[in-house]
Amino acid sequence: SRRQISLCLGFFLLSIIAEILFISAVPTPKEIQTSLSNNPRVTDAQVTLIPSIYNAQTIVAYANSNGNDVQTRLLNYLTSTGATIDNISDDNVLNYVRDRYYESADVFVNKYQLSFAAYYNATSVSPSLRMNAYFSTVNFHTMPTSLGVAATNLYQFYANSTSKSIVTTNQPIITNPKSGSYLAEIIAVLYCFEVFPISLFSFLNSVMATIFIAILLLTLITERISHSKDLQLLTNLTKRIYWFSNWIFDFSLCLILISLLTIIVKIGGVANPKSDAEVHVYQNSSAAGYFFLMYFMYTLASLPFIYVFSFIPNSSIMGFTNFFIINVIMCVIDAVANSVPVFIKNDTPSAGPTGVYSVVTVIRSIFAVLLPTVNLKQALSNIQLHENTGCISIYNSLIGTKLSTTDSLMSSNRPGVGAQFIIFFVQIIFWWVILIVIENRLRIRQRCQGCCCCCENDSLDSALTDEWDDSLLDEDVRQERQTILQDNETKTSSVIVVEDLVKQFKKRKSKSNEKQNYLAVNHLNFHVQKRACFGLLANGAGKTTTFRVLVNDIKSTSGKIIINGKNINEMKRDLEIGFCPQFDWLIHDLTVSETLTLFARLKGVEASEIPEMCSNMIDIFGLGTYENRQIQKLSGGNKRKVSAALAFMANPALVFLDEPTTGLDAAAKRKLWKVIRAARDVGLTIIMTSHSMEECEALCTKIGIMKMGQFMCLGNLQHLRHRFGNGYAVKVKVAGDNVDNVKAELVSDLPGIEIQDQHNEVLFCNVPFSYSSSDEGNPTKVPYNLARVFEILNRRKEQNLIESYSVTQTTLEQIFVQLAGEDEETLSDRREKNQQTIPLTTTRL
Repeated sequence: SRRQISLCLGFFLLSIIAEILFISAVPTPKEIQTSLSNNPRVTDAQVTLIPSIYNAQTIVAYANSNGNDVQTRLLNYLTSTGATIDNISDDNVLNYVRDRYYESADVFVNKYQLSFAAYYNATSVSPSLRMNAYFSTVNFHTMPTSLGVAATNLYQFYANSTSKSIVTTNQPIITNPKSGSYLAEIIAVLYCFEVFPISLFSFLNSVMATIFIAILLLTLITERISHSKDLQLLTNLTKRIYWFSNWIFDFSLCLILISLLTIIVKIGGVANPKSDAEVHVYQNSSAAGYFFLMYFMYTLASLPFIYVFSFIPNSSIMGFTNFFIINVIMCVIDAVANSVPVFIKNDTPSAGPTGVYSVVTVIRSIFAVLLPTVNLKQALSNIQLHENTGCISIYNSLIGTKLSTTDSLMSSNRPGVGAQFIIFFVQIIFWWVILIVIENRLRIRQRCQGCCCCCENDSLDSALTDEWDDSLLDEDVRQERQTILQDNETKTSSVIVVEDLVKQFKKRKSKSNEKQNYLAVNHLNFHVQKRACFGLLANGAGKTTTFRVLVNDIKSTSGKIIINGKNINEMKRDLEIGFCPQFDWLIHDLTVSETLTLFARLKGVEASEIPEMCSNMIDIFGLGTYENRQIQKLSGGNKRKVSAALAFMANPALVFLDEPTTGLDAAAKRKLWKVIRAARDVGLTIIMTSHSMEECEALCTKIGIMKMGQFMCLGNLQHLRHRFGNGYAVKVKVAGDNVDNVKAELVSDLPGIEIQDQHNEVLFCNVPFSYSSSDEGNPTKVPYNLARVFEILNRRKEQNLIESYSVTQTTLEQIFVQLAGEDEETLSDRREKNQQTIPLTTTRL
């Protein structure tokens, strides 16, 4: 954690600052009421509505008698206000404005805001004036402004004075003081029912609690995704200890934090100058104590909950985000549900709560049971409600409840927190049980299948050893199986014995929802003696699945894996194995030295021996330069070195290496080979996989090549070369122009030789391991003596027929390609048999 500064700051500092802001900065109900009800006249807030406020927008003016007093008075008034005038002679203002719209819609919208038309009638008995006012709907104040201009002109006309005018002013209305009391009553009701934003303390605290618990979730998800948890569990560490150690650390952090939060809330309750602040309820020591108790129970319930939740996300950031969003949304829904009854009229409160209140109560209880965060929010709300007699009265009068402040806070009836305490207790037990079930799901499933006789499993029945026929296996593979089944001495002397190992999966058929049985490992048998290195070679043929079963990462369908006389399916620890995974299952925040120290402790090394052991491993694997560097800052090759060092630490009896040299340069690869040989020579047993045939030739004393979940061949390298090789590869460089002569001599001297290719004077030949001889009329197979081959070739060289030559044996790569390269018909036949869980048919070679 000391390297995860951002997480530490988020956990402690963010929570403390947030709590201080909740206490000091969140407005109180009285402040909210004041901001809503107190709306005094603000200096210069009023606006005089005259045409010039739209300058430089053009005002269209028209008068039906040009040059008379009506037109002059209108134009003079508009000019005096500073407006821009567009005086027209057309008697239809609307037509004029519409034409401007057709010319340019943008100009029309932005330019023409007001229009006026004055119609003077001098023919009547008494002269009259009619004013038409037009206004745009783009701006809000155009209507009263146009009305003010028209009214002023009419006033000046009939008063026969240009000094007269009507002033139109926009002034915000001042709130009636009597409305303040009604608003106060409404806010008091909304506060008691926790309606946003009148009451926020319990909601904001639940959001903060979600954040600091979700921060603890990040490390758990990262360890699961990176498989560092799995690597730790391959030591003497049990799942029980793994989760208990996580719980101790997480609970200690939470205990420190909630103690600080309780102190802050207590101080805030006493020192906050705002008399109606929500935090004032916690100036009572009893309420502050229950605040701590609810957070304490929330922590106990939330930790196993996030442990279970950590199995779901595939990204730590997405896990944090989803956890936070789910909890906040549920808290918002709970707050909304709590406020619903206040909007449902209860005509007879004395008769008790309505059905709506009962439904809301049930819904909120379900939310509280599902999520500890919601339960915490309800607990904090009940503490506030218990300490507020005014809210108790409002509840009883509006809803018809019979709440009382005289009841103990630990009462199971509202406003007590007894119900929330019980829910927390149930959640603690429930989530721990779920975690135990998840971690032991395979063992539980196997026991259920064994106990429930009604659960038929055809795939398991077909995998029974006594029903499986091994007659079609390769003879070496079949002999290995018979040795394991019948020779007890082999079992006791071997470090690892794999007996009829079967791993079967359920695989969905293409274009169908129906699942079928798929055999990934089909009755695999082998044993490895002490001081041996067994190479497991395959490509998409069950090698990875076999390795995962061997290291107890997944459980086998049937069969036995015995390590040092112990069946790993029955052992929970003390297997004394080391494992170097194909990908680096490391804790990225630790340094190289810290990683080695951690795993030395997990493997049970004495504390006094750990420093020297770690120093030796650093020297052996060439990690001295990076001893104090974090894993996440290492190159891929150096991470592989650390993984290999962890596998060999504490000299385990059996070491599993899954492609250990991947990502290493040539020099580092050779150095690791030397380490593996040295480990084998001092008594360690090694099982490894690799895509490098050269690596297996250099290190392995026994090799098995897998195909379709079963061995195609098994034995040491020389035995495989002899059984599956095509002979000796001979390359001859001919001296001069003697190619034809040399060919004839080789065919004569080495019966059965095959000239495979020729490039200029270089011949590429194959000499079989044996040749046919028909001495005395009896055809027999005569093995070639390698010394004889060298003797013949050397003699031809002395005769200057050959400049140089080389003799090589069949490589492991050639054997692998030969055994793995079956035709499509054979492969489809085997695949069909695997899917039908029929024993694998292997072509006998």
